[in-house]
Amino acid sequence: MKLVFTWIQGCGKWTQARILVEKHGFTLLEMWQELRKIAESWSELWNRVKETIESGALVTPEVVWEIMNEVISNQTNERLILDGFVRNQWNRESLDNITNDYKVVLFELSKEKAIDRLLWRMYDPETWETFPSSTKVNPNNGNTLVKRKDDNEASILKRIDEFMNNTLPTALEQEKEWKVIRINADQTVENVEVELKTKLGL
Repeated sequence: MKLVFTWIQGCGKWTQARILVEKHGFTLLEMWQELRKIAESWSELWNRVKETIESGALVTPEVVWEIMNEVISNQTNERLILDGFVRNQWNRESLDNITNDYKVVLFELSKEKAIDRLLWRMYDPETWETFPSSTKVNPNNGNTLVKRKDDNEASILKRIDEFMNNTLPTALEQEKEWKVIRINADQTVENVEVELKTKLGL
């Protein structure tokens, strides 16, 4: 079972991903983390990505496919959660060329509620876990939580616009192929977990 988690930040998809990892044996793959691993390995693939970025050119769909293929093909666990992998039509085509066996999970939350959550959330700069504003210390490791610099209204609106203009239309196209599972993210963490597990048949 491969799942593509998506919606605007603040919808709680990371929290639900961790629950599936801890309780149901999924492996969570986050694009930014996987890119960092590739960068640290100084592989031939990373050298080409780095050269492209430094030249000011856009990373081509072919390179996006190579990155996805390297990350996904190296996994032995059949239960995968892909976060940040499908942000536009290019990404979708790349994933479809690797595997067609996946479901897209949309954690639906209104723009207004997402903004409110993001403006007040705290995060762990070491693990990137996020917590409500009332939490000052990461209960998992004792790290002091801080506010992300990009969790301001201007940056948040920019990220939301990017999602609405590119990611959501892509997901709606996937829905026509019966690939999409819609989850109401405007609930308690526990209720979202129950709805997600029910719709996944876990």
